[in-house]
Amino acid sequence: MLPILKKKEPLLFDKKVLRKNDISLIIVDERWNALFKQCNKTKKILKLEQKLKDLLKQQARLMTEKQEISLPKKEHMEKILQLADENYQKEHPTASEEMYQSQQKIIEINRRLEQIEEEILSIPDKTKEANLALLEVTANEIYLQFKKAKKRIDELESEIEVQKEKLKHMISEKEGLNELVENVYSYFHDLLGREELEKLDERFMP
Repeated sequence: MLPILKKKEPLLFDKKVLRKNDISLIIVDERWNALFKQCNKTKKILKLEQKLKDLLKQQARLMTEKQEISLPKKEHMEKILQLADENYQKEHPTASEEMYQSQQKIIEINRRLEQIEEEILSIPDKTKEANLALLEVTANEIYLQFKKAKKRIDELESEIEVQKEKLKHMISEKEGLNELVENVYSYFHDLLGREELEKLDERFMP
């Protein structure tokens, strides 16, 4: 019965490796991108690369939303101050209702701002995890390609040695045949003369 071969577990790295090697965002790191000038990105690498890109997009979207909803919050606060004025309230009977509506809007905005802050604060940790995961997968997947390339190099070297030996024999055979042709030609030239030799050439090597 053949032994069951266990698949090697992927090599994992310590998070310190990111800081140690100054890897803040691996997908924009020139050293990481240089790997794929000759190596192919596998499905796992592409998936994790997209995850990092999505995190960056999410961060940018949240920052934009934070800025956008902060403006109406300021407007509602200014409106409340204006509506709180007693003289203004006397002239505008709906001031109290409008003030209440603005207060509710501010509460909603504050609630969303808290959510945004929590999401923004969670992104750096998620980015570090995705960075490390992509580094680990890259190292393991590319090293498999490296291993296959090394194996193929060894196969090619063996084949080149075989072909070198064949080439040596072919060169040796060619040199021997050249010598035979030259000698035979020379002997017949001396034996029969040029005219008879030309007749033989014309018949056998037109």
